[in-house]
Amino acid sequence: MKTLYLHIGTPKTATTAIQFFCGDNETLLNAKGYAYPRFGIHYRYISEWRNAHFLIGEKSGESEQQDFEKRDQVVQECFEKIYKLFEEYDNIILSDEGLWNAGNWHDWRIWRIIQNELKKEVFTVKVIVYLRRQDEFLYSRWNQQIKTAFESAYARYARSWDEMLANVPRQMVDYYGTLKKISEFVGKENITVRKFDRKEFFGGTIYADFLNIVGLKFTDEFKIQEDIRNVSLTKNDTEIKRILNGLSENNGKYNSFFRECLTTCSREYPDDNRYNMFSKQEMRKFLSKFQEGNQKIAKEYFDSKEPLFSSEYKAKEKWTPKNPAMFEDVIRFAGSMVIELLKQNQKLKVRLDNHRMEIRKAKERLENQRKEIRKLKERLDKLEKLQKRAAQKDSDTK
Repeated sequence: MKTLYLHIGTPKTATTAIQFFCGDNETLLNAKGYAYPRFGIHYRYISEWRNAHFLIGEKSGESEQQDFEKRDQVVQECFEKIYKLFEEYDNIILSDEGLWNAGNWHDWRIWRIIQNELKKEVFTVKVIVYLRRQDEFLYSRWNQQIKTAFESAYARYARSWDEMLANVPRQMVDYYGTLKKISEFVGKENITVRKFDRKEFFGGTIYADFLNIVGLKFTDEFKIQEDIRNVSLTKNDTEIKRILNGLSENNGKYNSFFRECLTTCSREYPDDNRYNMFSKQEMRKFLSKFQEGNQKIAKEYFDSKEPLFSSEYKAKEKWTPKNPAMFEDVIRFAGSMVIELLKQNQKLKVRLDNHRMEIRKAKERLENQRKEIRKLKERLDKLEKLQKRAAQKDSDTK
């Protein structure tokens, strides 16, 4: 039986790194009997390596209203290509982090599609999902939404942390509830759950861990052509960016400039172990909502009586916008902007000087050409005079 590996996230668990890794090693995967196909469909804000997105989205340029008839046609066309690939390969890998949440928004339509394809008995499906502790997942997701506003689907996203928490759909962080629902379509035995914890990755890296799940071994043959390092903004820089997102004149171009400056600041002065968006008590209260479900996951998918996640509070204190470091971070951001502008001005000055030099050389060439033209004209004038004299001489002789 052929195998379709369906990697569904969750979001913010190195899914982009896995997708680029599979794409970069496509030829090697093919040689080992695996395909990581691209279907030639372009979606707004979606990388071509998110090759399972056809199960979710519409083509870029279409209206925001889902056209299910057109989407079903795309799904059918993609599965026809998948069946064609199965004639050559025993294993196909599809990946899209949006699949974790999308089932909830579309009445589990996606999983019904998979279930119907399984009835054809051409392949079996193996669902792969990485989980991280709910509070860490939500913060990472919110941080990314603030950071990528205007460059993704989160245009002008400026929700505060508290506003975001108040509007989180429970099913997004009810891991057990979602897994249980997915298992109704594909069977629990066909779901592989991994903790997104570098200490627990097989082979020590997300790449080795993922390959292990699909039945391959990470060796020197595999290349990491583009190591995806998604720098998260610090808590203070995220707050600065959130406020900037709300500026009425902000747009994609300005946003990229702000993001670049803030990313530079965050890279040089990270605060990973300094602040948490929750206090210790708030974190424990929040996580207690998912304790029962997380314990069921530990028992059913890891055969363990230990907690699914560590309850360690890694920060020193709860973050507030009035923290002592905010003043310095605002100055650092302002300085970073000035430095970046000066760099850009210097580049423009160099380009301007080069253009001026090219213009001067062009003028010199033009002047030299004019001189040559004048000399040529003088020669022609002399030649004409000589011709006239010779003609006149011939006439007088006759």
